[in-house]
Amino acid sequence: MNEPAAPKVLIADDEVYMVRLLEMTFKKGGFAVVACRDGHEALATAYTAQPQLIVLDVIMPGLDGLEALRQLKENPLSKHIPVVVLSAKGHALTKVEAELAGAALFMTKPFSPNQLLVEVKKILEPKSS
Repeated sequence: MNEPAAPKVLIADDEVYMVRLLEMTFKKGGFAVVACRDGHEALATAYTAQPQLIVLDVIMPGLDGLEALRQLKENPLSKHIPVVVLSAKGHALTKVEAELAGAALFMTKPFSPNQLLVEVKKILEPKSS
């Protein structure tokens, strides 16, 4: 009997240490991880890899996380994928922008990796009717 495939998480962050932290956190939580370094790469990868969840940093070179989020939510290939936005900016405006653009969760850095896993599992668990 085949085990179900691990849920796939796409991470987009330009800071290497943050990518490593997120990779370790999600792998420990039983997820498969695909990492990207910027918003453009995240969009292309999201369309092809079809992850179950996307984690975007706000401040990245090229295409920032909020604009990547908007484009993901406008595209039929990715609009159904929940997106978690991570930001070093604790501005209320950034949180509101992320929520208006369709983010499932907004977390400010630094954050608790364990809390992130708990929140992600809540987002991904099947909705009971």
